[in-house]
Amino acid sequence: MGRFILLGSSMLFLAATEMSQIKYGYPVLGFLLLALDLFWISLVSEGLAIQVFGWMAVGNWGMASILLLLFLFHRQSIQQPTFRIDANGLRSNFPWPKKMNWNAIEFIRLKDGMLTIEYRSGKLFQQGIEKDPALSEANFNEFCQQQCNP
Repeated sequence: MGRFILLGSSMLFLAATEMSQIKYGYPVLGFLLLALDLFWISLVSEGLAIQVFGWMAVGNWGMASILLLLFLFHRQSIQQPTFRIDANGLRSNFPWPKKMNWNAIEFIRLKDGMLTIEYRSGKLFQQGIEKDPALSEANFNEFCQQQCNP
């Protein structure tokens, strides 16, 4: 996916700018980022950010805005969802940080590495989690049951 983003933005950069506006550094930078992306997929966000600055330097604010949105969506999509569960409630970071009180949650269960959360609104969320030998499923489920049903 990252290869196509950088290839597409580099090609659009070359095709959409007028010859009199092309600075030597920006097309070369686009192709350099494309070459790096072929080997290191983790550079997609950085490549998109540099492409945004390249488009802004040429003065094409529309393309810079589109690539900025792609950059923000890409950063959001690679973020791993995390949950913090304590006596105050449930905190989640995906897709944006939010906090829920225990009275909004019907139940939370952890079984065989699968976290299941059912909200009182009827929504159901399931996510596989990494196994932690220090975490006892029975103790976790008991704690969550006590918090959900005071």
